[in-house]
Amino acid sequence: MVGRALLCLSVAAAACVVAAAALGAPVTKQNGKSPAFTGFTSICTLAPYLFYGDCNGDAAAFTNVKSRMNAIQAKPGRYNLEFTFSNLTPGTVYRLWGNDGAFFKIGTAVVGDTGSVSFEYQTRAPAGLGFDLNRIRGDWDVNGFTQVTSYWSNQLLAVNPDGTLSAQ
Repeated sequence: MVGRALLCLSVAAAACVVAAAALGAPVTKQNGKSPAFTGFTSICTLAPYLFYGDCNGDAAAFTNVKSRMNAIQAKPGRYNLEFTFSNLTPGTVYRLWGNDGAFFKIGTAVVGDTGSVSFEYQTRAPAGLGFDLNRIRGDWDVNGFTQVTSYWSNQLLAVNPDGTLSAQ
């Protein structure tokens, strides 16, 4: 009888742990099969920037760069954005900029041996945000040159009715 009572208490305790874990789960989670955003635009494909920075008149420059932004809404109104870029030159320094009406630095990182780099950013106001990935040429280079963008191509973030994010 005591064994059955302990078993029942154990099962009830396990159910409470599962329920508590479920209540603490993210409100929305867009990573995996449904990223919030893919496809940053090469700055060189935008006519006004054909001769900007590293484009050198080549509209196809940086069109091979792949991008992805996952969004996790850990709490209502707070979004954790995870950016991944690939097909970059290993060992090169990149800086990710955000823009909400003014540019702000999200982070600086060195591209790994695989040609990929990642950044994270948390925001309570994702609507209207745009982003630029810039190559930094040396310690003296504060801003760098944009290679791929969502800001200059007007692919700004929007908050959908269900709380998920997408590009406008």
